[in-house]
Order: sequence, then structure tokens, then C-alpha cells
Amino acid sequence: MCLAHPQVALKVLRVVGARLRRLVGIIEELSFTTVRHRLASFLLRLAQKEGKRSAAGVEITLPASNQELASHIGTVRELVSRNLSRLQAEGMLQIDGRTVTISNLKALKAETDSPE
Repeated sequence: MCLAHPQVALKVLRVVGARLRRLVGIIEELSFTTVRHRLASFLLRLAQKEGKRSAAGVEITLPASNQELASHIGTVRELVSRNLSRLQAEGMLQIDGRTVTISNLKALKAETDSPE
């Protein structure tokens, strides 16, 4: 198939290469960043993808539970809860149930830019 249709082989290589880059990125993030950094990155991605602007900031809806959120970022529920509380205490977020309003987008972005 690949010899008869070289464009198929090239497409397969592109897809496999993209998946490999994505997996290497995930491994690097899990290995070399803190839970706080991964949580901030997740919140920013969610805000960019699904966020709604409001007077108070950018509103997002978290996954069904902190356990599910922890699974997304490769940690445990307790650390998610603790870090969400800290981000709220520092004035970056306002949490109301599963709705989070990112009130200081710049500060949250700075969390992801800071070297680990």
C-alpha cells in the first residue's frame, strides 16, 4: 500500500509524529513541572477553549470533580483542592462550586511562564 501510494505513508508519518510530539510534551510536563504549574496551564487552556468573558474575569466550568481534574493533570485530588484554594487566596481565581472565574489572567499566566 505504502509503495503504491507514497502519500499514504507520508500522512501516517505526519500523524505518528504529531502523536509522538504530544506524548513527549505530556511526559515532560509531568516530569518537570509542579502541580501548581500544571493546574494553571490546565485552567488557561480551558479558559482559552471554553471560557466566557464576564465583568469579573473569564468564567470556566471545571470537570465534574476534583478527582477528574487531578487525573487530567497527573496528580491527586488533595493537591488539586489545596492549589485551587491557594490560587483563590492569592486573588487569581474566584470559585463557586464547579464554576471558576479567573479574575487575574496575567498572574495565572505568569505561573506557567515561571521557570520550575
